[in-house]
Amino acid sequence: MTGPFPMGIPWKRALAGLVLGRRARVDCFRTIADLLESEFELERALDINIRAMRGQGPSLRARLLEGWRRALVENRFPAAMAATAPPAEAMIFQAYGRIDADVLFAAAARVADLRDRQISAVQKALAMPLTLAGGLAVMLWAAGGYFVPVLESVVPPERWGPAAGLFRASAAWLHAEPLTFLAISAAIVAGLSAVMVYWTGPGRTALDRIAPFSLYRTITGSAFLFVALEFLKAGVDLNDSAFEDLKRHASPYARDRIRAIQHGMTRGAGFGRAMALAGHGFPDPALVPVAAALDGAPGWENRLSGFVERWVGRSEDLLKSRATALNGVLLIAVTVVMAAGIDAMFSVLQQAGRP
Repeated sequence: MTGPFPMGIPWKRALAGLVLGRRARVDCFRTIADLLESEFELERALDINIRAMRGQGPSLRARLLEGWRRALVENRFPAAMAATAPPAEAMIFQAYGRIDADVLFAAAARVADLRDRQISAVQKALAMPLTLAGGLAVMLWAAGGYFVPVLESVVPPERWGPAAGLFRASAAWLHAEPLTFLAISAAIVAGLSAVMVYWTGPGRTALDRIAPFSLYRTITGSAFLFVALEFLKAGVDLNDSAFEDLKRHASPYARDRIRAIQHGMTRGAGFGRAMALAGHGFPDPALVPVAAALDGAPGWENRLSGFVERWVGRSEDLLKSRATALNGVLLIAVTVVMAAGIDAMFSVLQQAGRP
């Protein structure tokens, strides 16, 4: 793929995600699926979308879709989609050529919509404590530059108590080193994200029981199961070839969990039973027992698909409930820091009132 999203650059997927966000991808995939169902060729459907985007003015979205169309002509469409779509959606397009394109784009739209609703639910649940934490950091920075010096002029720092001294040191450091604080915060977030995406060794199953790891497992796992069911509904057997397609562009964590399910099926277990044998609670602990129970029953694919559809409808509330613990930890941390600041202020004022 050429243009603004060249193949082989690590950040190309993130850049494409900024250009064509979650909601925009849902609309784009649905529009293409509708055109394909109306018996347009895929190249023609892409061209119509490109012209529609150009009609809205200069747009990187049009250039992104031009890359898809060019990749289609050059017979590398699955690779181009994998380079510019999130892993869950990229899994779907690896079946291009074996499943009708309209089915693929309709499935991609459903998966993108599922991820959008799930991620939005988590973001809404964590918005308030994260906003409070950001506001508290700004207040602490301002205190270090303006409030603390005034208190120091009233009461010498050596007369401050332990809590007040800690507040003074923290505020002064944050005011003097705001870029260092931001760098440390970014490093913590990046490190935690890397662990969620890459760590699959001992202890990961236990970590998956707590947020934010449980949230990542649910979002990643439900997307995998949704894609696997789309494969089954389209008549694609979940054999080694299909699993290799599912793993090819999955995250390292998802790839490891999918590999464990594949191993169980290789040993003769059915799809649901293989999830239980893996012992990871993946795709989700609420899904695995049902999938295992339905395994091998007549019409189990349709029954499991119906259960997953209902579960997806409740997934937003499920993710919100799983975010509650993390939400509570953040709120407690913010409250403790605020209380320490207030206690320090009153401690200094009491010292000022003493002879």
